[in-house]
This record gives sequence, structure tokens and C-alpha cells, in this order.
Amino acid sequence: MCGERSIGYEGGRVLFAKSLGKVYKKQGNSFFVEVSQKDFGKTILRLKAKDIEHISAITGYDNGKSIELIYHFTYDEKILSIKTRIDRKKPIINSIVKHFPGAELYERECFEMFGINFQGNPNLRGVLLSKDSPKTPLMKNVRKEKG
Repeated sequence: MCGERSIGYEGGRVLFAKSLGKVYKKQGNSFFVEVSQKDFGKTILRLKAKDIEHISAITGYDNGKSIELIYHFTYDEKILSIKTRIDRKKPIINSIVKHFPGAELYERECFEMFGINFQGNPNLRGVLLSKDSPKTPLMKNVRKEKG
């Protein structure tokens, strides 16, 4: 049985949330952990060390003060979501493509929608928007055209 602060069983081992960051929500088989941007890289390495290999999405949200990035990983029928915050005015974070190649498309989407520079992503370019579309349309300060 998993303890209250554990993330779940993985290969007979318990992965404790406190070793990753602050658990801010648990719902069924989903666990949500927040880490600082400073500790984000170490957290990604810990996931790889525990043989977590599949990233299913990266969600971005401009809360007006910072950009929240939530990285969603799946393993053993569980979902582990890691949230970190980056500066809105200087949206830069290290890419995880080296460790999770499947993140490339998700990072490209966040680059296009929020202007986030994923340092180390070898193919950082837009993927969804036309050339006529507004730049970084999901940022709160982007004006919406009246239609």
C-alpha cells in the first residue's frame, strides 16, 4: 500500500513525492507535484532513473504572473504531472528532449503558443499556426482581434 506522500508503486519500489517536490493534488491514479525551475532538471533525471519513459503532454498556462508548465508522464497505469513556473518576461527553460524525445512536439507547441525558449531543443520552430496568426496567442497580453 502506498503512503499518503508516495507517488505509487513502480517495479516494486515506492517513489516518494518529497524526493521530487511538493504534492499539491492526488486524484485516483494521478499525482501532481510542483518543483522549482531550479530543481526541474534534477527532477527529470530522477524520473529517468526510475525508468519513467513516456511523456504524454506538456500543458502551458499564463497565470499573469508567470507561465506554468505541467509535464504529464504516464507509467504503470498512473499519471505523474510535474509543474514548474517560468518567468513571463523571459520564458526560458531547458528542453527535456534529450531525455524524453517524445517531448519535442509538445515543446514546439508551447514555443509557438507562449514564446517559451526550450534551450537544447534542436528543432524549436512553430508547428500549428499559420504565418498570419498572432504571435504567442495564449499569452494574456496578446490582443484578440474582434470578429
